[in-house]
Amino acid sequence: MSLRGKKKYFVGKKLRNLIEKSGFFINEDKTRIQFKDSRQDVTGLIVNEKPNVKKEYWRTVKSQCHRLFQTGAFIKKTTTGEVKGNINELEGQLNFIDQVDRFNRARQKPHLNHIYAFAKYGHKTSPLLSGREKTLSRFLYYRLFYGNTKPTILCEGKTDNVYLKSAINKLVSSYPELANEKTKATEYNLLIRFVEYSKRTRFLLELYGGTSYLSFFISKFDKHYKFYKAPKPQFPVIIILDNDKGFSDKKDKGIDTKLKKIDSVTVYPTTLKKDAYREADFIHVMHNFYIVLTPLDSTGKETAIENLFDKSTRDIKVAEKTFNPDKEFDHTKEYGKEVFANKVIKAQKDKINFDGLKPLLDHMVKAINHYDSIK
Repeated sequence: MSLRGKKKYFVGKKLRNLIEKSGFFINEDKTRIQFKDSRQDVTGLIVNEKPNVKKEYWRTVKSQCHRLFQTGAFIKKTTTGEVKGNINELEGQLNFIDQVDRFNRARQKPHLNHIYAFAKYGHKTSPLLSGREKTLSRFLYYRLFYGNTKPTILCEGKTDNVYLKSAINKLVSSYPELANEKTKATEYNLLIRFVEYSKRTRFLLELYGGTSYLSFFISKFDKHYKFYKAPKPQFPVIIILDNDKGFSDKKDKGIDTKLKKIDSVTVYPTTLKKDAYREADFIHVMHNFYIVLTPLDSTGKETAIENLFDKSTRDIKVAEKTFNPDKEFDHTKEYGKEVFANKVIKAQKDKINFDGLKPLLDHMVKAINHYDSIK
């Protein structure tokens, strides 16, 4: 850079050529030079040694989260005064900070010590979280399971979400508690929120679907719930589970084993025995937390959600292959749950008979209505 006049700097020819060859142009009005030990601020980021957000920005976001967790609301300061904070905006700020932190974590050299390897922690990833990640984790937990603005639905896997969304879409007029009926101008509007599992939910929330993860979620629910001091939740959290061996398989730390250790568990209808989980319409575990199992079949046998579709649906072929719901199947002759969910149920939902899922949807509605009556 060269200096011309007072406090104005111009980029030298060599650097200018490099910048312009890369397809960029210099804004002379915003060009400045700084000492290496001063705080170097570029587009809201500090870039001295690595990209980072300003300390003031993080402190403000953290204090707003603390206020939200304590009272259920927070205040934001603006140039015109204080206004009620917007939780969507706060989530965007947290995600922005997390994006910067993830970039720095990924480029860290040398890599993290092997004792912090993810595989060593399994479900218990909380010891790996930084201070900022812990705040984001608590925010996400609050938004999904405590301060949720509609019933939150957790399923065992991604395909279950597809089944239930497709069924509600097709049967929307019969379930006003679950969705608004679509019109010619708009698609149907879900009145419930499905949790979408990802690597981030596994890392930040210790939640990824499957019996073992959901069992762990149950065991930690009360502890997480009591962290928040905000007004009590207005909507329930409902786990949808297959009524099969995975519900009680001890090698997988089965969920019914966890339920037997919780004093407040109640099955409905209450005329059933206390631990008659499999026959229940729904199970009220604690606080705003419920479990709904797939209904047993007409002979009282165990079921998975795929069993609720009629035989003609399960017999639909895709690329001359037949459906096999097991984890292990012959890929040359059979297709699995993901193809069944997306290429059969979702793609052909207007032709699918969803009557078999009505009892499951009915039980979800009963759980929602029950929490409405006790909250």
